[in-house]
Amino acid sequence: MRSNIAMHEFLQKNRFVFSLSLIFLLAGIAISIWVRTWSINAQINANSENQNLVDVINQLEAETTELEQSIDQLRTELAEQNPSGIVTDEYYAKIQQQLADTQFYSGQTPVSGSGIIITLNDNTAGAEAAQQADPANYFPENYIIHDSNLRYLLNDIAYLAEAIAINDQRIVDTSNIRCVGTVIIVNSTRVAPPYEISLIGSPAILEGALQESSQYIYLKNKNMPIKVSRSENLQLPAYTGAISGKYAQPAENSKP
Repeated sequence: MRSNIAMHEFLQKNRFVFSLSLIFLLAGIAISIWVRTWSINAQINANSENQNLVDVINQLEAETTELEQSIDQLRTELAEQNPSGIVTDEYYAKIQQQLADTQFYSGQTPVSGSGIIITLNDNTAGAEAAQQADPANYFPENYIIHDSNLRYLLNDIAYLAEAIAINDQRIVDTSNIRCVGTVIIVNSTRVAPPYEISLIGSPAILEGALQESSQYIYLKNKNMPIKVSRSENLQLPAYTGAISGKYAQPAENSKP
């Protein structure tokens, strides 16, 4: 009985250490998988040109080294923040809160709140009518929602929203909205019409900004189906893609 209690206390005091160990282990596994995946893709896309393959491998090795250095830097920063090496409940709670805040503001946690939903769809009825009326001058691209329409619309109102998602794809600073052929890609995931843009924020303010949006007016004038509705309990998923940077680095002597 006493041994069980002692083991429980030991695990409680060292739970942060175990968490860190697990993080570093997963980071190492992620690096290995990342390098292997990119190496396979490099071999496929190199078209059997040895020099291209060597260049890709060298680049991957350099990027792997950078990732390893980042892990070392994190270890150093951790040691500086807790030089005694003693993990107290207070210190553990502080680190947990910092991690939770970072995940929240970077979009890595699900969120809920009031806001609006903008639903955009292709103008299929208009396309059919135009094709029947004048087939020679019918251009199908004039009757569908493009990636640029989504981007321009978000550019007009995103600054008023605290969280955004398109068809359950959370939008963060590094999100991309692009077109591959006739398919729209959001966060490397294919999305199809109708496109639901969910924005958490003041419904009245968001609606007001939308009504003044040049892109919204443009789409309305093209008779593109647009529906706007309010919600008191929007549920937005967490961002699950990769978050990485190549050029921006923490400033020297910066402290969190």
